[in-house]
Amino acid sequence: MRLLLSGGGSPEMVGPLDELFISQIDLTKRVLYIPVAMEPHVFSYEECLQWFAKTYRPCGIEHIDICTDLKEAQDLDQYTAIFIGGGNTFKLLKEIKDSRFDKKLLQYLEADGLVYGGSAGAIIFGKSIKTAEYADENNVGLTDLSGLDLAGGKDIFCHYTPKDDAFIKGYPDDLYALYEASGLFIQDGKVVAIGKPYQNKADIA
Repeated sequence: MRLLLSGGGSPEMVGPLDELFISQIDLTKRVLYIPVAMEPHVFSYEECLQWFAKTYRPCGIEHIDICTDLKEAQDLDQYTAIFIGGGNTFKLLKEIKDSRFDKKLLQYLEADGLVYGGSAGAIIFGKSIKTAEYADENNVGLTDLSGLDLAGGKDIFCHYTPKDDAFIKGYPDDLYALYEASGLFIQDGKVVAIGKPYQNKADIA
């Protein structure tokens, strides 16, 4: 399993994570981009694809597929990596669970696939997505907030700044707090910090 989780931020801020991402993939193969967390009134899926191509084609990623209906996702093994973008975490997790895409995604990871999740795309890999209540609206009426639980039993908090300390100190469960310039690389159960160091809940005074 290879899982890269980003706290979010501009391409300039996540440079170390992008470099690791590129180093892990076969540039002759296809990358699957999943933008379904994004709400249409913010950016259309076409605009999301334009952003992804503009950001990653200069890095050598030429072969890009986009999936906007997870029920139609087929044969994930053909992809050298899957990129799950940011947006509304509740919308993303609901679409993943309703389509049973979580089962396919876990099988892909168990076969040594690489998944790169940014912001909402990272939060879903925590034990729960309760951290998303700080910033996202649960407009889709999601009731089961259980995440995919691939971060060692911890939740993921993205876009962290010190102003979030009060929320994190009062948070009932253990978590990783990721700056926009930081992330985690989880490989076969080992967690490595990338970029600006993340904060453990216990590190916040």
